[in-house]
Amino acid sequence: MATPLLLAIDFGGVYHWSQYIAAVAILAAAAFALPGLTDSNASSSVKQQTLLIPLGILAGWAWLQATPLPAGWVQWISPGAYAAYAEWLNGLIPGDAASRDYSISVSPLDTSHTASLLAMLLPLSLASSIAFHARGRLQMLLSAIAIAGASVAILGFYRKLDPTADLWIFRPKSNSFAGFVNRNNAALMLNFGLAASLGLMSWRMMALHHIELDDPDFEFNDLFALISDRESFTGLIAGATCIAGLLINGSRGGLVAAMFGLVLAFGYVRPKRGLLSLPILVLVLAVSVAILITPMQLNLESLSRLELLSTEADTLQSDGRLSHWQDGWDAALAYFPGGSGVASYGYAYLPYINMSQSPWFEHADNLWLEMLVETGLVGILVMVLIITLAIIALNRLALSVDPLDQGIRVACWYSLGAVFTSQFFDFGLALPANLFVGVMLLSALISRDIANGGVAAKLALQAHHDVSYGHHETESEYWDDDEFPDDNATNPAPEDTPAPQNTTRPLDAKNETTGRKIALRSDSNRWISHTLISCTTVAVITIVIGATAIPTLREDAFSDSMLYRLKDEYGKWRLNPDSLTQMEDALTERINTRPMPPLYSRLETVQQDRGRLIETTEWKPNTPEEFVSIYKRTHPETRKLPYPPNNNRNQRVQLDSYPHYADAWKTSIAALAKCPLAQQPRTDLLQLAPLMSQAAASQATQTNNAPTETAIQETATTAIQQLLLFYSGAPRRLLTLANEALNRRDWTTAEEGFRMAVSRQPNLARNVMQQYKTHPEIDLNNAIPDSPSALKIAAEIYIKSPNPDPKFLRRALDQIRCETNESLKQRASCEALSGRILFHFESPDEATEHFVQAIQYAPDVPNYRIELIESLLKFDRPADAKSQARLGRNSFPENTRFQKFIDDIAAKERQQLVQPDNGPTIDQDALEDLLN
Repeated sequence: MATPLLLAIDFGGVYHWSQYIAAVAILAAAAFALPGLTDSNASSSVKQQTLLIPLGILAGWAWLQATPLPAGWVQWISPGAYAAYAEWLNGLIPGDAASRDYSISVSPLDTSHTASLLAMLLPLSLASSIAFHARGRLQMLLSAIAIAGASVAILGFYRKLDPTADLWIFRPKSNSFAGFVNRNNAALMLNFGLAASLGLMSWRMMALHHIELDDPDFEFNDLFALISDRESFTGLIAGATCIAGLLINGSRGGLVAAMFGLVLAFGYVRPKRGLLSLPILVLVLAVSVAILITPMQLNLESLSRLELLSTEADTLQSDGRLSHWQDGWDAALAYFPGGSGVASYGYAYLPYINMSQSPWFEHADNLWLEMLVETGLVGILVMVLIITLAIIALNRLALSVDPLDQGIRVACWYSLGAVFTSQFFDFGLALPANLFVGVMLLSALISRDIANGGVAAKLALQAHHDVSYGHHETESEYWDDDEFPDDNATNPAPEDTPAPQNTTRPLDAKNETTGRKIALRSDSNRWISHTLISCTTVAVITIVIGATAIPTLREDAFSDSMLYRLKDEYGKWRLNPDSLTQMEDALTERINTRPMPPLYSRLETVQQDRGRLIETTEWKPNTPEEFVSIYKRTHPETRKLPYPPNNNRNQRVQLDSYPHYADAWKTSIAALAKCPLAQQPRTDLLQLAPLMSQAAASQATQTNNAPTETAIQETATTAIQQLLLFYSGAPRRLLTLANEALNRRDWTTAEEGFRMAVSRQPNLARNVMQQYKTHPEIDLNNAIPDSPSALKIAAEIYIKSPNPDPKFLRRALDQIRCETNESLKQRASCEALSGRILFHFESPDEATEHFVQAIQYAPDVPNYRIELIESLLKFDRPADAKSQARLGRNSFPENTRFQKFIDDIAAKERQQLVQPDNGPTIDQDALEDLLN
């Protein structure tokens, strides 16, 4: 019971080290629970471990997804995964290095890690079903979960009250809460705590006041009557604390989940409520929609000032989740029916991006969509099976007369509603802390159902109710919790009870009765023995499966720890060659043991930095300052130096820096083989491509297996084209990729990147036009999309160039919609631009109309009328120009330019009057002949 709370403090259990320690603890708990199989108070039937079936199916499927299979099988099971290996690696991995066996998962190592974590749910469920079979330990479970939720809320309060608090459990992120990295995930733990609190109060209310929490006669003031009871007081305090935490931590999904959880906990959707369910559900749905779409920021300051509305808060309409779900759905269809592999969503959706508005969605923020993408049909069946088992057990417990059973029923109804609703906006159940709580509650629910007899008890109770309806002894006798002592207590028979005697019974009848009892006892012993063997077999298999997962979790824990230590200390040792060598050796050893994708990324960085250090010395710096300057200019993202160094370019000797760059190149390719849709290896290849290509062109390579310049260029082209799709939701990255293609003189790819970036962010058209000034080879018709705002920005700059392309200007003129601008100033600027374009097309009448419209929109701006006058004079229309100049002089008498236009036009007219046009015509050729 302590494991989920400890994981909640440790950021929800996101670190592999904490998951490994939790797995060891779970396995130990399962081993200690094994003796309970011989105790009827802890184990009554193998059916109480029914939850192992869906959990085992899910863990087994995850393991199969990470296992290499023949390509034909993968193509049938998961077409999207087959495409990831067979199509998306073309041009990146040499044909001889490609494998013929593919995994269903597009990130097999991540999937195998999660499969090991899912395998630990089996011993957890086993131990929970045994431990919480008895009433006394079930009470402890509800109390522990309630206190855990309250603890998370208290830690969150402390951080809100003291933002400068520097504890190891706090993360410097605006969306973190308590020990959780994400406030939405923390909200799920708070909802679990609230569910357990309601369960405690429901149990004590039924035991002491003989009323159910979801009874139509229930009143809220009944809750405050429980303060004198210890367990109910714990539930009240923990429940109030969890509610305050939900209001303060800022999670909208958590609030909506709490509303739906309360609806289920209070029984408004069950038959006993009748038509009252309809208005309640409509009200809950309406309030939930309002919470999700209304800008709101809930924090201590907002509550203290009662300012709940804020235009700066993100909603479902503004944070990009709704649009991203469309891409997630497309990905789910592409990988159906087998899925993309558990824990692979961050890579799986990348080839199907169309609507996402973020650089990267590591999770879908919708667990059900994420599960559909990752597990396909199997995940759907598992979830349906789990929900079915839960609802069946809840309906059976509704017939139990034990108040504690009603308490666990209320807690589980609330949890079911909260989990089902919240995971539409979050992935909190994917965190071990929340997942373990959910499995423990569900296991306890099914175990208590079987303890009460399961389906047999339901039939017996229904028959009893039909026969003796309304014939209970007394109400207090029916509901008194003293009738249900602790299962571990013993009930010795009274010593003064007289033995039954029957002297009139025949001897043969007595022998017959004795024989029947012996036979029944023998059958009972055989049934108990059979049940014990079955339960023991299942328990041993479960623990063995959990034990086999421990080595994987342990290796991943070592890798995860190494990566975090390197990340924290790398800056201090990156200029030390010996330290880099040791890092490379350690990372290579870890990769040979367990090739996790993040290890490849760190190894590539170390190898590239080793090459940078050696290359800096190859430039032969004279001072330490020059050394530092050269080293900075070799940074892969902002590199401004050629390779090989200038003083070695004409030498046919392999440089010492090249092998390290070549190793980094090979590491990136190896990383793609392990995770075919990863972005970082493609970025690394793109950064290394200029160095490798220049080295190959200058014959600085001496190895036979070194890639050729053509192969390097093809790899870079493939990588950049795929990255354009992977980062299609990040305009700035698209612009960077397009500039990279531009430097490689790949005009087609550059134009595609510019077009995608400007489509997402139209104001980036200015950056495209800046590149056009230095690279006129760019075709603006391909680089600028059909966006009115983008075309307007581009046309304003392009119209000033010496020889603008009429095709692009005509396209801009047709697409610009001035009436869609919000302000009159913007409309005026748009109309003036249309006028300039029409003057360029020698249509002065239409152009004048647009300029006049611009002047009407912005009458206080004289430049539009001045520009119109100048254009009219160029087209030799002095009368129209003079008319506009007089209007400008009247509007802006202090502006002398209009009077100057009038004076210049008048002077030109006077000059034309002095030189009449009706003079005799002189034949110049005849005159020259005469003079000669």
